[in-house]
Amino acid sequence: MINSLYNTLLTLALILSSPFFAFKIITTSYYRRGFSQRLGIGHKDVRKKVGDEKPLWIHAASVGEVLGSLPIIEGIRQTNPELPILLSTMTATGNDMAKKRASDVKAITFFPLDHPWVVRRAISRVNPRAFLMAETEIWPNFLMELGRRGIPAMLFNGRISTRSFQWYKRFRCFFASPLATISAFCMQSSLDAQRIVEMGANPEKVTVNGNVKFDQLPPEITQKEKEALLQTLGLHAGQPILIAGSTHRGEEEFMLKVLQRLSPEYPDLVLILAPRYLERVREVEVLLEREKIPWKRKSQLHAKGDREGAVIILLDTLGELSKLYSLGSLIFVGGSLVNVGGHNILEPLFFKKPVFFGPYMDHFREISNEVLTRGAGFQIREVEEMVFHAKNLLEDASLMSTMGKCGFEIIRDNKGATSKTLETISRFL
Repeated sequence: MINSLYNTLLTLALILSSPFFAFKIITTSYYRRGFSQRLGIGHKDVRKKVGDEKPLWIHAASVGEVLGSLPIIEGIRQTNPELPILLSTMTATGNDMAKKRASDVKAITFFPLDHPWVVRRAISRVNPRAFLMAETEIWPNFLMELGRRGIPAMLFNGRISTRSFQWYKRFRCFFASPLATISAFCMQSSLDAQRIVEMGANPEKVTVNGNVKFDQLPPEITQKEKEALLQTLGLHAGQPILIAGSTHRGEEEFMLKVLQRLSPEYPDLVLILAPRYLERVREVEVLLEREKIPWKRKSQLHAKGDREGAVIILLDTLGELSKLYSLGSLIFVGGSLVNVGGHNILEPLFFKKPVFFGPYMDHFREISNEVLTRGAGFQIREVEEMVFHAKNLLEDASLMSTMGKCGFEIIRDNKGATSKTLETISRFL
């Protein structure tokens, strides 16, 4: 009864939204990508890439989940080198990142729409031996279909944000049966474990393994590569660089105010602005044009690094932000000044950089709390707060170094979630 209601509401929503998506598909290449795979009819090529053996299907919704899945994928490949792996994503940017950083998996695809007809067709085409989902990807029809076919499913690096938890609790009746099909829940924290149990998971299937993102390795960058990157950007060693990564609407305006407040005292300060979604680059350009601040797209800079006086570099390429963090003096991670839940603040810590973030860090609550407790970063709400702490760091190299070391120690002290998770996964392989 409950599943029928869910499917009725889903079908109604699809019908009502179909004109909008039809228009987007016709006019926007972003929406056309993977369209057939989302409908469960484009997995024929995936099957060819995977071969005759049943693959392990790993699902990572977007960029953050893809990067967090890399240690798991690497661990599985080391112990099961012949096992074909299929990696699926929800977003196009996640799909691009998967192709860039997980190119050794057999196939990369888009996750199917959670409609009975669609998921049945997709699962039949792929015919996986097991299904692993990263963080919080609970799709009722997909999981129920796996359960009917006796295909084990597992949640790894599981987390339930406060906002998601309230939503899941409100619609608990829709998720009780799908959760019953999941064989193991490897959660990031005791709070996440408590929440998944309250949502209906069997407590005997729930373990607290920690966050595998502590085990992921940042892209390696040598001193020579740093020098080349600085040259491309038209920057020099020792120049103050403010990086705002994974920003959302409203956060770019905030960072421009910070830049304007700092520039009189630090005239050679440059802001590298990296919107979370590349499709927002033009929107940010309009903002910069309105504010009359000289800027250049990263893609417009060449080996000589002629910035032509631009004080802002707008990152319009995928997969470069992590390496850019290694150059930064001041680093802000977005999705945190607006109520998005925050983005991964571990990448700056890998490079021993103090990190700034806003009050909305629900997706990374344990990590952000530890960063604050151990003095590895600042939580800011107002422009004046960030300007105050930024000046202290720019004036005190020893403070910057000490905070950077504290951040790196946090990563060192929290490693080990991957090995615990792989031990659980091995039971299903």
